[in-house]
Amino acid sequence: MAYRRWTKDYLGRGYMKYFAIFALIFIPLYTWLFATKESPFYYTMSMIGNQFDYRLNFIVWGTVTGFLLTFYISRLYVLKSFDNKRANRLLIWSHVFLILTVSIPAVEHLPFLKTLHAVMAVMFGLSLLTSLYLFIRFLGEINEQITIKSMWFLTVVLAGSIGLFFLLGNTGVFELFFFFSLVIFLAVLRRWLKPYEESL
Repeated sequence: MAYRRWTKDYLGRGYMKYFAIFALIFIPLYTWLFATKESPFYYTMSMIGNQFDYRLNFIVWGTVTGFLLTFYISRLYVLKSFDNKRANRLLIWSHVFLILTVSIPAVEHLPFLKTLHAVMAVMFGLSLLTSLYLFIRFLGEINEQITIKSMWFLTVVLAGSIGLFFLLGNTGVFELFFFFSLVIFLAVLRRWLKPYEESL
């Protein structure tokens, strides 16, 4: 479609490339700055955002981080001609779930909202990783080795986050690992796909 070609051409322009690089730098930096307002070894980001005087900061962090992740991954999908409606819907929903996560209070005297907050956080991770999983499967049409390596990398992101959660408890460490390793994965995946730019 003409619109599709225009979108691909638009997102491939220089200033969009620089904005994508900015997103990869800004997401972990902003996450680190927020997560270390208090000790991430004792508090999750939700605890910092709800138990201390950082609620607005928490909402802004989630909204901005979600937008930049959605932008970067959407751009990757378009540039690689990946037009899977389910994957795109899941990606958009992941942003919605992250906004809901940071917007819903997680405090002890509101147990229902605290549980809902936790559910939204899980839905964010599942939606995002499922969308990426569908993209990785699609990449098998380009190069089977990229799919295999990407699947392993995505498994490390998920298993590492869950492992740190059970090893260190409900602290901010597993959240930092998730966002940092996810950004590294996206940067490495972009590099792996670079040699196939012309064929996509």
